[in-house]
Order: sequence, then structure tokens, then C-alpha cells
Amino acid sequence: MSAPASTRCGACGAQLGERQRWCLACGTAALTLVATPRRWARAGAAATLLALLALVGIGYAIAAVVSS
Repeated sequence: MSAPASTRCGACGAQLGERQRWCLACGTAALTLVATPRRWARAGAAATLLALLALVGIGYAIAAVVSS
């Protein structure tokens, strides 16, 4: 059998082991694909708006009961 080809980190050039997925020198993903985070800002804003509308509705209902 032939010796495995040596792999180097693309960011810092450090030597990587045969099945090493992360560089121990700089922490960069060597053989691992890192997923990008999803953007939840729009969904969070919609949930916040819905919660505020619900609170306004509850406040209006309490004010209507107290005033009658």
C-alpha cells in the first residue's frame, strides 16, 4: 500500500492528519463544510409584531371590561 498523501491546512499551511477534519493550529475547517447560519431576522420581527398586537388586544379587552 502507498502512504496517504499529506494534507495541509488551506488557511495556515499546517500539516493535517489522515482523517483530521479541523486544523489544530488555527481552528479552520479542513475537510468539513460549515453550514451558513439561517437568517431568522424577518421571522423574529414578524413574531415580535404578532406578540405586540396580541398584548395590545389583551390590554384593550381588559380596559373594556374595567370601564363597563
